[in-house]
Amino acid sequence: MTAAHLFPLLLLFALDALAPAARADDAACQAVLQSVIKQAAVPVHQKITIESAAAPGKPIQSETIHLGDTLYMQIQGRWMTRPYDADRAAEDARQAMAKAEHTCTRVRSEAVDGQPSELFSVQSKTPTGGVSDSQIWIATGSGMPLRQATTVTEQGAVRMKHEVRFDYANVAAPAGAAR
Repeated sequence: MTAAHLFPLLLLFALDALAPAARADDAACQAVLQSVIKQAAVPVHQKITIESAAAPGKPIQSETIHLGDTLYMQIQGRWMTRPYDADRAAEDARQAMAKAEHTCTRVRSEAVDGQPSELFSVQSKTPTGGVSDSQIWIATGSGMPLRQATTVTEQGAVRMKHEVRFDYANVAAPAGAAR
């Protein structure tokens, strides 16, 4: 899997790997897609927390930084670099949306860290018959995602939860990351 497929991995997870279906609000789905596509082309620092049913009570903390043609990923405290292609990431997002069975709904206006945003709900079926339920906050002014929270359930049980915070200010390569 290339770095272009990994970024923005968690946002695409809400839309990925499914077959066509009706959408609750096509305008809401388009707003989410446009936000993901827009984010693919700008520097961003993501702070990620993942909780898994396989390791309850032991959340995994990670970070990614997309800067130019490089994706920096912090995994288990170590920074790794991968090439990054913004055009490919945007195309991956378009393809995921086109083949996804999901519903999108604009929920309400809500501030995230003091920034006005719109909260969207994206619900998708997983390839194994489970459900992915994502809440995505998109900044009103910039159209960029600010936060995402996703819960994946399989057979009625929570399999995974993850939260991502997105920061676009002063994005820089991490100290000590080899390019």
